[in-house]
This record gives sequence, structure tokens and C-alpha cells, in this order.
Amino acid sequence: MSIATAFAPVARATYALAGAPHLREPHEATFEHALLRDPALGFETAPSSGIGCLVHGAPSRLDRWHYHDEYELHLVVKTRGKAYIGDEIVDFAPGFLALIGPSVPHHFVSHDVPAGGVAVRSLAIQFSDDALRQTAGLFPDLGEALRLLERARHGIEFAGMGEEIREHFHRIRAYRGLARFAELVALLSYLATWPESHPLSMDRALPRPSQEVTERLSSRIDKAVGHICEHYMDDLSLTGMGELAGMGAQSFSRSFHRVMGCTFVEFVTRTRITKACHLLRHTDQQISAICYQVGFNNISNFNRHFRRLRGMTPAEYRSDKAFLQSAGA
Repeated sequence: MSIATAFAPVARATYALAGAPHLREPHEATFEHALLRDPALGFETAPSSGIGCLVHGAPSRLDRWHYHDEYELHLVVKTRGKAYIGDEIVDFAPGFLALIGPSVPHHFVSHDVPAGGVAVRSLAIQFSDDALRQTAGLFPDLGEALRLLERARHGIEFAGMGEEIREHFHRIRAYRGLARFAELVALLSYLATWPESHPLSMDRALPRPSQEVTERLSSRIDKAVGHICEHYMDDLSLTGMGELAGMGAQSFSRSFHRVMGCTFVEFVTRTRITKACHLLRHTDQQISAICYQVGFNNISNFNRHFRRLRGMTPAEYRSDKAFLQSAGA
């Protein structure tokens, strides 16, 4: 199993674990089909170059737990609240910018909407990567933008953006045809080098390697990553993983950190927490049972790592009222 397929997007975006015991109906996300987008809700009548721009306020009929086939760049202009992106929950405020991958369910819940509402809460750009990939063979410089899209399969947040990011959005909305496409490529290339970015949702357990070390070490580390993703509930040791990769324990430890951007122990912990999130959302199992099922050996250790990585306890994650309301539970 390769790094790219270790956490492939889940079909139909239900984010349920196949074969999980005591599986209940997951909180199904609404599929937003491009042909059914209503201009009255802020969508463009005829997106140019396959790049659609959306402006909507709050409250809005668009505020729901949903997903679609396109990538989405989502910029919050006004209000504060919580963004639900896959299994991740993050706070947002004006200036919050996220790139969300195809089929990843998401929903933005504003907590401070005034009585009269807000005319413009969010600006969004929705686009397919088809044109970028078709053009990349002729223009190698597009490789940077494509690598960003690979990183964004589950979502990326960009922190510290200034007013210039809103200007990019307005230019893309104002342009048509090739000019719109070129402006989007320029924006993606700009974001690809932005230093204050971090992955969201399932990708939090999958830091991206640098190009240089990937070419030399990825095949061995791929094998270890695939094993971890399939056997995360087992007792995984550094020595055992080193043997699997054909390396000594210390050499494997150093190589894993260089390729994955985190230690072997941290990657295993993040993988287990990600799996626990699925079970908390989509089953009725007791939290203590989930703790042991995903590979932790005591509940206090599980709770400590869950709070560190998700900013709340497992019980709070499961009972989050804003998410349950957005999912129609």
C-alpha cells in the first residue's frame, strides 16, 4: 500500500468504517451536484473555465453538512464559529482560509450572526483539477500547484493570510476564460509555498514528505505506513517496523521522521485517533471499548492524546451539538 492510497477518500463521504461492529446509520452528508446549483443561492449561472465562484451570507440554505466532486477554496469574510471538515473541528474567524478536497464533507457553523444576518459570510471557489493535470505536461511549473492539491485531499488550513487573499478571490470572480484559469493557478502556486499551513481531517495523520527524500526512501517507508494503517490496533514496535522495511531500528526511526515529518510513535498515535474519530461518529460503542479497539492500552492515555490532537475529549467530540444539528441528527 502506498502513502497516496493509505488514506484514500471514503466513498460517498459517509466516513463510516466498513465492517465496524454495532454500526449505526452515519450522518450522511448531502451531495451537492454541479448541475443542481441554484444561482439564487449565490452560485454563478455559468462558471468560466470550469471554475465556479460562490458568495453567500449567513444564515443561508447552503449551511449544511455536504460534499461535492470539486476542490473548494473557502474564505470566511465575517463571523466566527466552527468549521467541520471531515473528522476535524476547527475554529474560524474572518480571514480563515481552507482548501478542501473532493468528496470531503464539510460545514461552517457561525456562532455570532446578528439578528439581521450577514450578507457576505464566505467567498468560495470550486474547481476540478482536470484542466490543471491536462496542462501540466506542457507547463512543468504547474507541478507546484498539483502537489498542493495532493496535500489537500482531506483539507489544508492556511493561517496568517492578509487582505491580499480576498483580492485574489475577487479577481478570479471578475475574470473569465483563460484569465480566470491563470489567476487560479497563480493563487494555488502562492498557497503551495505559504509557510503557515497545516493539514486537516484524516491528512493530519499523514504529513507530507519532501520531494528529495521521497525519491530515495519512500518505497520502504510506504511499506511501513501501509502496515500501520492496516494494523494500527496491534502492538507496533520500532524494531518490528524496521525489520519490515529492511532497516535497523535507529535507521528506520531517522528515515521515517525525514520522510513523514513526524516520529514513528506520533504517526501511530495520530492514525489511532483518526480511526477512533470514525467509531465515535458512526457507532454506539462505549468510549472505553473504542480506546482498546484502536490500539491504546489504557483510557487515560487515550483521552490525553485525543484532547491533544482534537482539542476536546472523546465524549465532547461524539456529542458536539453543532455538528449533530448540521448533520440533521
